[in-house]
Amino acid sequence: MLDMKCLQHEFIFVPLLVLITVISSCAPAGHQHRAESPSTALPDVLHESKGNDAKGTAESSSQSTDDSTACLSCHDYRENHHPTDFVPADASKFPFPLYDGRVRCLTCHNENHMGSPFMLRGGPYTDRREICFQCHYEEEYRYIYPHIMLDDKEKFLEVNGRPVCLVCHLKTPDPTVDRTKDVVFRADVAFLCLRCHSLMAKAILNRHVLLKPSLEMLTYLEQNEQKLSVTIPLVPRDRITCSTCHNPHQIGVIIYEPSAKGADAPDRLRVAEPALCVVCHVM
Repeated sequence: MLDMKCLQHEFIFVPLLVLITVISSCAPAGHQHRAESPSTALPDVLHESKGNDAKGTAESSSQSTDDSTACLSCHDYRENHHPTDFVPADASKFPFPLYDGRVRCLTCHNENHMGSPFMLRGGPYTDRREICFQCHYEEEYRYIYPHIMLDDKEKFLEVNGRPVCLVCHLKTPDPTVDRTKDVVFRADVAFLCLRCHSLMAKAILNRHVLLKPSLEMLTYLEQNEQKLSVTIPLVPRDRITCSTCHNPHQIGVIIYEPSAKGADAPDRLRVAEPALCVVCHVM
């Protein structure tokens, strides 16, 4: 499970390929749990080149031949990856290739399925988030810790003059009325989490995140939600994600009791181990 303790000091909030709204006014709408909707960008950081990449420099950024439609025939990631199909603020300084002046799938990925993991352009990277800093400034995100949301007067903290909630959410939720189906995100939840939590145990990641439970397991899960009075949220297409097991919020943020469980608990687990496992798995 996630080790939150190592993130308490000098926290680096890394914008893992989540682009800044400063670079585009045409960012699409956000994500909801169990409801399809497009992704959008994270605001407030200037978008400029931090250097050229041997596999895609500014000089090559005007090419118009784009095979991204072929990518999407298998990888339907329009709604849980980096925003695409927008024009960056200063294309002349952009470090990777653009297509008709826009960011597309092949801006950050190689099309030949060879080279670095996830086919990241310019890789392999020691930490895959290194590619983010080709365009984003790491210092803009240092010391931001989005899991601390309230000040000593129980008012929401701000990041760059905006509620801290908007680090992950498209719009600030209303905890008095909003439920899981109402909450809208800037991108897929796992994508947002991996901007910072890049060292999750692969066994947990590979066996859980973005997998879809069977119909039998979904039925069992819903029964246990009612039995334990706890919310175990899924993401579009009923897939498991980080927040299925972990509650990222501080105590006092969520009012609805089933959804509030796990806030500030050890590892932020919605149900303490080992009971958490049997919420989904018949033992």
